[in-house]
Amino acid sequence: MYKHTIMQQEEKLQFSDQFWNGRLKESLEWPLSEEAKCHLVFSLLAYLKLPLLNHLSFIFQSNIHAVKQKVGIFMGTKGKHFGPAVIFEMWHAERYSKARAHLHKMIHECGQHIVLEESNNILEDKELQVKMSEVNDSTFSNMLGFDKQEERIRSHAPFLWSALTTFSSSPNRYRRRMGLGEVGPGADGDEQQLSQDPEFDDDPNFDERDPAAERSRDVAQRLQGFTRDPRMAIFTALAMLVFVRNRATNLLPFMNGMFFKIEGTSSRVMSMLSNVGLSVSSRTVERTKEQISEDAIRRARELMNDENSLHTTIFDNINLYLRKHQQRVTNRNTMIHATNSAIIKINAEGIDIPAATNLPQHLALRGERKKANFGADILPSEQDHTRIRSSSILLVAEMLVRYTPESKRWKGRGKMLKAITEKMPHDDPLPVEKTDTRPFGVFDVNEGSKKGIVEVLDQIRERAGMSDKEWGSKVRFLSGDWLTSSNFRAARRDRRDDVNAKERLEYGQEISQLFHFALQATQKLIRTHYGDKFQDPTSLGAHKGLLGRVWDVNKANYAAAKSLVRHSTIARILHIVMSIKGFRFWSELSSWEPKDLDEVLKLAEKIVDDYGSTAAAEKAKGAGDDWAAHDAYFIRDALLFCEFEFAVSYADAPAVLRVLRYWCLAFRGAGQHNYARECVEILLKWKYELSPGTRTALARSWFVNRWGLPGRWIAADLYLEQLNFLVKRVFIARGNGVTVAYIMKKGSACVEAFRSISTKVANFFGSPENRRRSKEISFQEDLRVLVEEMERQNLHRGYQQHFVPAPSRSKATSKKTSKSPVSAISDIQVRGAEIWQDGKFSEFKQLTMYDPALGYVIGTFSDDAEVAPGVKAFTLDTEAGSEVDIFGEIGNEGMGGIGGGEEFDTGEEEC
Repeated sequence: MYKHTIMQQEEKLQFSDQFWNGRLKESLEWPLSEEAKCHLVFSLLAYLKLPLLNHLSFIFQSNIHAVKQKVGIFMGTKGKHFGPAVIFEMWHAERYSKARAHLHKMIHECGQHIVLEESNNILEDKELQVKMSEVNDSTFSNMLGFDKQEERIRSHAPFLWSALTTFSSSPNRYRRRMGLGEVGPGADGDEQQLSQDPEFDDDPNFDERDPAAERSRDVAQRLQGFTRDPRMAIFTALAMLVFVRNRATNLLPFMNGMFFKIEGTSSRVMSMLSNVGLSVSSRTVERTKEQISEDAIRRARELMNDENSLHTTIFDNINLYLRKHQQRVTNRNTMIHATNSAIIKINAEGIDIPAATNLPQHLALRGERKKANFGADILPSEQDHTRIRSSSILLVAEMLVRYTPESKRWKGRGKMLKAITEKMPHDDPLPVEKTDTRPFGVFDVNEGSKKGIVEVLDQIRERAGMSDKEWGSKVRFLSGDWLTSSNFRAARRDRRDDVNAKERLEYGQEISQLFHFALQATQKLIRTHYGDKFQDPTSLGAHKGLLGRVWDVNKANYAAAKSLVRHSTIARILHIVMSIKGFRFWSELSSWEPKDLDEVLKLAEKIVDDYGSTAAAEKAKGAGDDWAAHDAYFIRDALLFCEFEFAVSYADAPAVLRVLRYWCLAFRGAGQHNYARECVEILLKWKYELSPGTRTALARSWFVNRWGLPGRWIAADLYLEQLNFLVKRVFIARGNGVTVAYIMKKGSACVEAFRSISTKVANFFGSPENRRRSKEISFQEDLRVLVEEMERQNLHRGYQQHFVPAPSRSKATSKKTSKSPVSAISDIQVRGAEIWQDGKFSEFKQLTMYDPALGYVIGTFSDDAEVAPGVKAFTLDTEAGSEVDIFGEIGNEGMGGIGGGEEFDTGEEEC
């Protein structure tokens, strides 16, 4: 700054008012104008030949009270009338353009002081620092969000923020001319080419509901022509500069480094990003991953050893294919077969924990299933039929309100959907809470066998820090798919004479999980209703062809199959409405609007009773119309599947058990005997071999709510499948890092923390995870194609003679049957009930019942029963291979509990 010294001053002005009164009053006419006073003062300065610099220095350095008072008023005025700002604007005007360079130099020197002060303010903010030695599993949930970081940096450095805002958000020449409407044929060639650059166009897949889209609209309103938010660039730039100056102020670079590394950025690129201050180093990230993994396992261990809480241990196999670029004798493609696990806390409210986990009392109930009766304990009751009918009506009503074309313009549509949700019947849903889930990491054991089950349980015990005696002293809740449960029971049966409860596996209470039931139910629907696409227009095969779905039906993908079932169901319901209303064209349906919710509910009731029930199917069969019968059977089965998804989404265990009553029949009729038996296993154990506390704990162990929102529960094994997906597809190491040892140490227990930080970074910077593309228009077109084909086939408009022959069986089977053609359309529930009652239920009880004298019976099940005609031997790909398989609907309550993509997905999306 320019400094100037003046002579030692007196305490008061040398010339008083009296001095001037005696001279000015006599020679001037008063009062003087403001301009005249200025002329008088300056003429005196000129007369005295006093330089302005000396005069101004005297004014601003004087200690005389009268002078200081005037200066205080000048310096103290705020806002637009701040004196120095007014003077500076005058100096900076065009009139003194030659002096601007000197003014700017003065500003640079002042700015350096401001910048240093603001930089120090940021450095001293402890909230913007992460101590690497203290990073743990909960760090990412407790650290400041990006919005808070931006707010703090902006408040600490207003000058820097303002300067960079001007730098980054001032319009260039093209944008200025665009704002004035001057861009056109006469514009400069370079600028015209710039305007046509695809980089300046919006992303056609940009989801308007994403945070980035909201930010983009906000930017567009403030800054015409900008598609990128300058605030993100400013925030990042300032964080980088501060990190370069002080490595301790590392919050944003730390979060960026974690994001880059876990998303697959190479070490070379990480080094470059670290050098420019955008990221921490790759080594820091690797150390952090190990710390987080250790802390996650520690937290899971704490829960397992807490005597005042309940938990379930869920585990499943995880398979990784390692493809080698160059095949050698010693370097071949290999598979990693490991087991991933998690510990899930069970809400223990209302449960007597000691009684629920009392092992002697639990063992005393073994063998009680001998009292079971097929008719009373397995077959659905009239009460079950009534309950399923009422829920089916409301499910159909919701589909009508949600998916009828142009229904968004219906008056009171939102209130209708809310009323339908409130009317949906519930049995005993869990209270809404966020589930405490704790990943426990991967084990280098393949749990897909009896030996593997025993080994993985022993390693879980060791990682939990328990002795054999502790582990086998009480009931342990074990969750997995059917294979896990079956292998555990088989291993327990084989070890019935071992030395102690731990070795006999008596401590384990296994429970098969619901996502895998949904997988099998989807396979059941495809096997049963795929049909003959040439002879049966109501078959799923015909609808798959019409929609151009190209996936292989012989090994169907779960999400693709589920999507086909759901979209086909909706299309059938919409065409039935057209039939009831007398419409012939899609446009008529589009223009229809119900009077109120009562009209919708009456329509839904008629659809369920007359077009989507067992009675409707039997009536059609009696009239000789296989098309109508198949259509009714499909709608009934599809609505039952939707009821299962709804029950899982609301964590309603009794409603789930009700669906399993129907599915144990349908699985048998469709030839899926393993899951048919698993349904019966759950139903019998639930009723006869569990204490009230244990039963409640198992019911709650089925469900996980990651968000703490109503209607957003998911199956517990779906949660583990999501962890598996994150381990092997999202956060997997690259190159030679893909080893079991690395995954166990740094790449499995920490995936929840990885997902948390990945979501935070991606959402803030506008590339959200699971971007939800707008597919509704394409979805409506799919429905239109299906509905118009049904109209062309004259479906849902009375009965006609349509016979669909069953495909021929093997030669050995065909010799035993008559030569008369058999219809492919039959009720798999009826066929399943016949098989169960033809000795299979007695066989099941005999082979699974515990005898106090003999222990468990050793034997094998026979699966020689003939399935329902028309059932095809298709197999669903139960290995969740894509994101859309395991992540479900995110916007609507009551959907998404069993994964399979969002409501408009086809299941073939590349995610």
